[in-house]
Amino acid sequence: MYDRSYEDRELNFEPSGALEKASLVLRDRETDSWWSIMSSRGIGGALEGAELKELPVSEKLPWGEWKKKHPDTLVLSVGGVEHDETNVYTNYFGSDRTFRGVEVDDDRLSPKAPIYSFWYHDRPQAIASQDIEGGALVRLDDESWGLFFREPSASVFASSRAYRLTQEQVGKTRSAKELLTKIDSGDLDPAGDLGGFDTYWYNWVIVNPQTELLTRKP
Repeated sequence: MYDRSYEDRELNFEPSGALEKASLVLRDRETDSWWSIMSSRGIGGALEGAELKELPVSEKLPWGEWKKKHPDTLVLSVGGVEHDETNVYTNYFGSDRTFRGVEVDDDRLSPKAPIYSFWYHDRPQAIASQDIEGGALVRLDDESWGLFFREPSASVFASSRAYRLTQEQVGKTRSAKELLTKIDSGDLDPAGDLGGFDTYWYNWVIVNPQTELLTRKP
């Protein structure tokens, strides 16, 4: 999720109808600039080269879980229909095939490997979803750690959690589960959220080929 504010204006986004290497491209109504969701940057129009601020506040949930958290949620009805049982993406999510057979040269992960992707100090980063199941603590630099968590066997539609912790906050603790428990109980206030999102490796890396792939150390 990106902040709609850019400098002194507020932008309204909508699908452009175009794709950038198999990923959605948005356009804003105010300047007719085009924006890549995989890089957060303007790739055409008056604001080409501009960068949107990523907001670490979105949460992707299946409807059942959302309804439990927000029971008063209203649902848009289209022609009296609130839910369509058919899903045109079923075959895509259930197979190893990329969108329209898009190929990627970077074989550090399989093309359809689920990842958590984010930017850190203007560098694209990614970590495989399987490496953060149950929690993972990964060194980001000399002063910071990344704390990642994803429920084991979570649905592709569920969101991962990611925080930045200082060396002082981590101390001698190397247990991701212990640190997450402290965060959830309010005993530890993270140095920040690692704003990012869950996607597939090929979607991210073909737009950001300089991606640093983080790994979970044993």
